[in-house]
Amino acid sequence: MTVRTYQPSMAGGVFAPNVRARVDLAKYSTSLKECKNGVVQAHGGVANRAGLKYVATTRGSQAAKQIRFIFDAATDQTYNLLFTHLKMRVFRAGFPVLGTSKVITGISAAAIAVVTSVSHGYINGDEIRITDVVGPLNINGRKFLVQNKTADTFELLDLFGAAIDTSAEPAWVSGGDARRVYEIETPYDAAHLSRLSHAQEKDVLFIAHRSYQPSKLSRLSDTSWSLDELDFIPVMTAPSGVAASVVSGTSGDANYTATVYKYVVAAIHKDSGEESLPSASVSVTNDLAIAGGKNKVSWTVHADAKRYIIYKEDNGRYGLAGSTDALEFFDENITANLTDAPQEAYNPFADVNEKPGAVTFHEQRLCLAGTANNPSSVYLGKSTNYENFGFADPAKDSDAITFRLRSKEKNDILGIVSLGRLLLFTSAMEFIVSGGSEDFLSPTNPNVKSQGERGSSFVPPLVTGNTILFVDRNGRVRDFGFDLTKDGFDGRDLSIMTQHYFRGKQIVSWAYSQAPWSVVWVVLDDGTCLSLTYMKEHKVWAWSEHQTDGEFEDVVVLPEGKEDVPYFIIKRTVNNQDVRHLERMNTREFDDIKDCFFVDGGLSYDGTATLTVSNLHHLEGLTVVVLADGNVEKDLVVTNGAITLKTASSKVHVGLPYLFRMVDLNIELGPIEGSGTARARPTSVSQIILDVLETRGLWFGYDGGEMTERKESGTAPIGEPIQRFTGRVPFIPESEWNEHGRIAI
Repeated sequence: MTVRTYQPSMAGGVFAPNVRARVDLAKYSTSLKECKNGVVQAHGGVANRAGLKYVATTRGSQAAKQIRFIFDAATDQTYNLLFTHLKMRVFRAGFPVLGTSKVITGISAAAIAVVTSVSHGYINGDEIRITDVVGPLNINGRKFLVQNKTADTFELLDLFGAAIDTSAEPAWVSGGDARRVYEIETPYDAAHLSRLSHAQEKDVLFIAHRSYQPSKLSRLSDTSWSLDELDFIPVMTAPSGVAASVVSGTSGDANYTATVYKYVVAAIHKDSGEESLPSASVSVTNDLAIAGGKNKVSWTVHADAKRYIIYKEDNGRYGLAGSTDALEFFDENITANLTDAPQEAYNPFADVNEKPGAVTFHEQRLCLAGTANNPSSVYLGKSTNYENFGFADPAKDSDAITFRLRSKEKNDILGIVSLGRLLLFTSAMEFIVSGGSEDFLSPTNPNVKSQGERGSSFVPPLVTGNTILFVDRNGRVRDFGFDLTKDGFDGRDLSIMTQHYFRGKQIVSWAYSQAPWSVVWVVLDDGTCLSLTYMKEHKVWAWSEHQTDGEFEDVVVLPEGKEDVPYFIIKRTVNNQDVRHLERMNTREFDDIKDCFFVDGGLSYDGTATLTVSNLHHLEGLTVVVLADGNVEKDLVVTNGAITLKTASSKVHVGLPYLFRMVDLNIELGPIEGSGTARARPTSVSQIILDVLETRGLWFGYDGGEMTERKESGTAPIGEPIQRFTGRVPFIPESEWNEHGRIAI
């Protein structure tokens, strides 16, 4: 009996083995048994992922943590901050930031190359990049380690620590430019990098971790970054030269009672509006209760002040007496307003066990939370004055805010997100914090409500549009958004159909790429990478798996041009050593087949036709694949940082091969009239027709069987590479009866 069926979409993604029998689910008809190195598209198709372009090797090939720093994507001011043990490097738009140029005046021909550069300023262990050398062939465009430096010379090692031998190289003739890879020192130990929490405000990144004092990383220029601990003292200082004097005394009056009047003065910053701590108290004796009595408070000009606030003492407390933009203030028996008091300094993180583990911004306040001693406490700084956690008594609306989560079990705050309201993700529950009946938070109105008891892992929540994704304490991925029908936040388990991906594993890093396909890139602790295509408004969530010749360890996404580009830290074995590469996912948007980039750890050459491609030392000893002027060459081995092509080519992409593989689910025809269900009956597929878009290099076959390549002859002029094809591709598999009918592509 011949039956025709079709699968119009793969937007359901991969189904785990334990749900593949659920043919009753609507998602079954759009799902897959397997999808490796492919990304599900929200509109229903599947595309093989783009290749990964080599950017750099991490410092000493150490484990690394990436943090994105986006100042202005429109002008390519997007940075990838690469943290390793006690160091941080900066990458901008896919390239390492390099220091000042140093002129090379000589390179020796020796077993260990010695470079001469007068007053170079390098130290042993520095990583430098050398270009523009005329002479030695194996120097230009490479990075080296500095060894045995003197004031004007240094030796070269490769990034594996081996000496650079130039004894057989052509002699140095002229030229040479050396630049140090820019880096700064940090206090962060390698063991703590994965738990760094961060939040950015313009040119400043605030960093929190329970083992370190909260710090801010400031960008002054591409090659000038500073990391400073926060001291939580107001930036604005109190006015100096404060004095009090009697302008009009009343001591001659019969009703005179000698009274001591005390004053303090605070200054308001001309730009930020921050109020300083009060000055030291000054006093004067008079009796202002008698008519005509007048005191004066004066001070010297403060260069940063736009206004001054004068507080007057009343029964041991200070209250507002008035304000002025002058340098003196007169008191003719003003009654102090004790509901408006001067601020007091407060550092909630002064104790060694009071370092916060999470940070964000909310309602123009710096928000820190979750210390070792108070894991359920939340601290918000003064409004618009992020580093000021001071307060007044009684509290003002703009004062710092402190509150603690109260619940039946310990709630260790692991993540905080500002999305209209303040959302707290703890080890046991989820909470939202609002101002109650008011539209803003203040010291007196935090309204905390529980939204569930899923619990969270240490992986920071992600914001996708107006929805949050988080990893619960059991390692499942859930979304979390406001539900009008429930008047609260709720969500779904997005990993329920793909539990096999997470069994016995943990998510260690993830990042969201909105363009072009709305994909969350997820790194697991076993080195696997997953992609979750997520588009809530279209009810799409679809998983697939990605593999490479190595292990994925970290991911971050940066906006570059019209795409949000994933960057990965990948651990590979090269030259019998473990190395860690920073690699950037290439675009899939190209017009010419020669521009296709579908290799990992790859680099490109674009120039005059050549048989030799060099500067591949990061792939030394590995077998690579090449796309040379649009034609594939395989099984080339990198030797001394180079490969030899079979045909001279002008546009070459070199890297590690990977395969895209997709397998559909068992054919499900449902009940067949007069025959009952077709499930588990022998099935033979006589023909399949695949709709493809700009595709080349297809192989087909039964799942578990031999694969057959689609012949693509006749699609290109003689001497030109085979072009991509768009349309319907028919395929007739080998005649075979089985119980699944699954086809692999």
